[in-house]
Amino acid sequence: MIDAIVFDFDGLIIDTETPEFDTWQEVFESYGVLLEREIWEWAIGRHSYDFNIYRHLAELSGQHIEPEEVRPRMRRRYLERIEENPVLPGVVDCLAAAKDMNLKLAVASSSRPGWATGHLEGRGLLHYFEFVLHAGDVANAKPDPELYTMSAERLGVRPENALAIEDSVNGLAAAKAAGLHCLVVPNPMTKGMDFSLADVRLESLEDLPLADLLAMLESRSAEVYGGLPKTKV
Repeated sequence: MIDAIVFDFDGLIIDTETPEFDTWQEVFESYGVLLEREIWEWAIGRHSYDFNIYRHLAELSGQHIEPEEVRPRMRRRYLERIEENPVLPGVVDCLAAAKDMNLKLAVASSSRPGWATGHLEGRGLLHYFEFVLHAGDVANAKPDPELYTMSAERLGVRPENALAIEDSVNGLAAAKAAGLHCLVVPNPMTKGMDFSLADVRLESLEDLPLADLLAMLESRSAEVYGGLPKTKV
């Protein structure tokens, strides 16, 4: 049975990814170049160390880029857009249902320290989670499985007794490599990705009540493996 759920943050609880792409697209256009969507999609769910946006801008534009000059105006516009974005549909109901079912909850995000925690607190959601892991907690962020492996260990459950909820292919790869079940709920920036490895894909967390989702996973696992493991660490 599923004893714990580990949520991604960016693009899953709040759509931070579409505003970020739109804002960077404006920055690139101001330098006369285009930020390719394919490049951006590759970077979604990864740590920023994996893709240096300023270096990419410099390479495309042929201009010297000072991050300290670009970052403040980019961040100001980006944060304005995020503040306009509500919590995505079905998230609050899913969290409340999980608490009613006495499931353990955590967040595993490739974002920098404080990012997910601050937004969760600001929207009144932080209390649902036992902890929030971020890129600073591990040596390697997604698609490496370390964030999910650590989440299961800290929650005190076996990976096969935990469900990850993700929105990107890098997050999906991390969750499956760690041995978790994975539900994928794409956002506008990730909906075209290959999610064939996902156990379930939904267009919104509103589409299926949590109890029905967990029953579906239990049934599928029973057909293939004779049931989800019932033991904890």
